[in-house]
Amino acid sequence: MMREETIERIRGIQAEVRRLRQASDNPAIERTMQLLDLYCHMARWELGDVEAMIPEAETR
Repeated sequence: MMREETIERIRGIQAEVRRLRQASDNPAIERTMQLLDLYCHMARWELGDVEAMIPEAETR
């Protein structure tokens, strides 16, 4: 898989994780989704695709 394809797939996963987090009314699920968002952010960081230091500050 090419770098750009990997980045796009991670972005898609991250977007879905954020939707799940917002839709949840369970604090444990919200926290788990927050951690998943962070891990996606870290993976994108390693690929050179992140501008902000924390996922919540991203504008993408």
